[in-house]
Amino acid sequence: MEHQNNLIEKLTIEELTELKRIIKEGMVEKLIENKLEKFKNNNKICPVCNTQIEDNGLTLIFGPTDFRKKATFDAADCLEYFISKIRK
Repeated sequence: MEHQNNLIEKLTIEELTELKRIIKEGMVEKLIENKLEKFKNNNKICPVCNTQIEDNGLTLIFGPTDFRKKATFDAADCLEYFISKIRK
């Protein structure tokens, strides 16, 4: 809950007014459902070679604590290539 409090504290009055409006209209629930649906998307594509990934992909979670990203690779060579590019 602390994270949500920090988020709200950083909003301007205009942003708070807009947030209140979209909550009242039920748009936030739809936005959250759409985002969750993207996480469930089974049509994963390797970000290195653009190959469709089945259930046996290699997944890497990376990024700063407050902005994690998730990437799934079709094989170890693509994962290694991706990591080498991040290090540069």
